Amino acid sequence: MRVLILNQFFYPDHSATSQLMTDLAESLVERGVEVTALAGRSRYNGGAPLPPHASYRGIQIERAWATSFGKGSAAGRLSDYLSFYVGAAWMLARLPRHDVVMALTTPPLIGLVALVVGRARGMRSVALVEDVYPDIAVALGALGPRNPLTRALDYLGRLILRRSERIVVLGDCMRERILAKLGESAAGRIDVIRNWADRAQFEQSRDRENPFIAEHDLKDRFVVLFSGNLGRVNEFETVLEAARILHDSREILFLFVGEGARCAEIKSFGERHGLENLRLLPYQPREAVPHSLAAGHALLVTLAEGLAGLSVPSKAYAILAAGRPILYVGDRRSDVARMVEEEGCGAVVAAGASEQLARIITDWANDRAKLQELGQRARLLFEKRFCRERAVTAYLKTLEGSLGASRRDQLAATAGLKEKAP
Repeated sequence: MRVLILNQFFYPDHSATSQLMTDLAESLVERGVEVTALAGRSRYNGGAPLPPHASYRGIQIERAWATSFGKGSAAGRLSDYLSFYVGAAWMLARLPRHDVVMALTTPPLIGLVALVVGRARGMRSVALVEDVYPDIAVALGALGPRNPLTRALDYLGRLILRRSERIVVLGDCMRERILAKLGESAAGRIDVIRNWADRAQFEQSRDRENPFIAEHDLKDRFVVLFSGNLGRVNEFETVLEAARILHDSREILFLFVGEGARCAEIKSFGERHGLENLRLLPYQPREAVPHSLAAGHALLVTLAEGLAGLSVPSKAYAILAAGRPILYVGDRRSDVARMVEEEGCGAVVAAGASEQLARIITDWANDRAKLQELGQRARLLFEKRFCRERAVTAYLKTLEGSLGASRRDQLAATAGLKEKAP
């Protein structure tokens, strides 16, 4: 089987979708699938452009030209999106034919390229919904619900999902959102495949000295850690107010590791209130992430109110792999909130409940035995439900399921011949 993954970012970019799709592509190659990644040449947070052609661990990487104005302005981001649509369409038309094109939602509506160009060349289409558009933009106030652009984007988004052979969503809540758009007739084409963390990556760092703790002088601190994109989908007001409430508890440190649209807001809050218990650090290299997560005692996952099912914080699975309790803040309807409450691997706090959040943090800081128990539950849950191997098996089933019966039979016959060959 030949699979093409279509997403704006891929290895060596450090964005969440890039890392996840790189993991998936590596594992598919190990299972005998030929994988091509079609991405852009720019990086998520800027920097030197990437080469147009590359290979990595058996994956062929093709990068389409597009503008690289970045996220500084709406016009620049729109230019980056539109030019990537054109560049990706041109390359998809010229690349060797694949059996399946799996398109993510980065950027929104890139699945339309997979449908139009891929379908014209006889390729099957799988839509991987990382974020639900334009619903997420409406929920964040970036678009009005009756805006003509909103209606046009919604129409095209529904078209992509209706015409795709299979739809992958990241959780049950997101599945409910998609069914509300498409109707129950689409239920048989929707597969729930949750994101994951790499067991091997975390195993390698578990029994070693943690250089991140020493480097940032965290040895005697109780670290409340947020790691990842500091974006508009996050709920930070409650967390920042809890930091202000606990400003006299010198042993407690609120550490934000990452970058994003709300980085300046967090920094400004700390300066305005003179908070010495609040610190920001830039993104860490991927190989350092297990160490940075292990330096935290309570690890934050936040989601703005109204975004449950529209966006899924994939950082939760890395936290579980690190064996740390999740401190979830925000929309309680999300899959992560449900999981934390059902599995007892952390705590869930509603948006605005800063005093409750501060009390939980104080209790955890004073009861390390309870903290250790929560962390053990988190790790056991990861092993049971969110390891990489489990997710890859599910994706392989979805990709094979998108093929017609004749093509599946042909691939099975080819595989049988290879096994019999001397």
